[in-house]
This record gives sequence, C-alpha cells and structure tokens, in this order.
Amino acid sequence: MPDTPNSTPAQPPPTPAAQPQPPDAGHVPMTEEFDRARWTLPPLVPILIALALVAVVVFLVTYSNRPQPVASGSIVKVVRVDQQGTTMAAVQVRIDNKIEKQLWIKNITSELETADGSKYPDHAAPSREAARYLQAFPALREIQSDSLHEELKIPSGTSFTGYTVFSYPISPSEFDKRKSLTVTIDMYDQPSLVIKQ
Repeated sequence: MPDTPNSTPAQPPPTPAAQPQPPDAGHVPMTEEFDRARWTLPPLVPILIALALVAVVVFLVTYSNRPQPVASGSIVKVVRVDQQGTTMAAVQVRIDNKIEKQLWIKNITSELETADGSKYPDHAAPSREAARYLQAFPALREIQSDSLHEELKIPSGTSFTGYTVFSYPISPSEFDKRKSLTVTIDMYDQPSLVIKQ
C-alpha cells in the first residue's frame, strides 16, 4: 500500500515508568548518612536538667545515709610517773555512748607525739596490771575511776569514765612537752573512737 502524505510513522508502545528501587543499606549516599548531625542529637538543655536532678538525688541519698556518730569521748586527766628512764602514764577517759546499742570495747591503743615529731605507739595495759601499777605508784592514784579495759560493755545512752595505763620510752620532761596524745578505742561492730589531747 502506498504511503500517503498524511500518515505518520508508527511509534513504539510507551514503556511503563521505572519504579524507584528501595534503598540498599550498603549503598547509602554520604550526603544522606552524615548530613546535619546537629539536628539528630538530643537537645542539650534537657540533658543538663536531667544530670542536675540525678546529682541532687545522689547528694540527698548520700547525706541521709551518712554515718552517725556512735560515741564521743575526751581525755579527762593524764598523770605520769618516771619508771627508770621511761614514762608511765595513767590516762582517764570519758566515753559517751550515743546509739541505742551497747558499745563493746575490743582494743585500746595510744600514740604519743613528742615535741620533735617522734611518735611512740603503745597498747593499754591489761586491767589487772593497771590496778597493780596504781598500787605500786602512789602518784598514779590521782586517777579516781574504774578501769577502762578490753571487753568492757558500755550500755546504750550512758557514759563511762575510766582509766588505762600506757608506757613510753621517753623521759618525763619529754612527756610533759608532748605535741599530742591520742587514744584510740576500737569497738566490735562499730567504728573506732579516736580521742586526741
């Protein structure tokens, strides 16, 4: 059939529009992965408020659970005698039990610091020996109280005044010029009581 001038050539059928492919996680463009990071971070103000609230709660819990004082004490009197180049000291101590349980003494020690900074530790004499020292040295009898000794129990809410005896390898004049005398009373199930003069 001859071509007519008005006829148009045949066109191919239209192809369907290409469907967009789902993004492949391994092929994410860099512009989509790292653009505008500051907008993806949480706002700073709520984080600071939350941290402040946590700090306040931690402070309140710590403050309310702080250890309460178990006992208080003081050195009432110190009397010393010369014992052939060493110094024997009778120390009278007052202990106030501030808790609702009895205090039970486990150990008694002391530390003497001289004027030149030397330190001399000692363990308290046992109760029987301390009583003998008071009989042997009349000057120590100025201490008029019961013996403060290991295994002593102090009832709840009461006070106890007692003496104990220590010995230091120094002269009485060095003892008199001491910087400090510290008595440490260790207790069962309670913190130690440190008394300093």
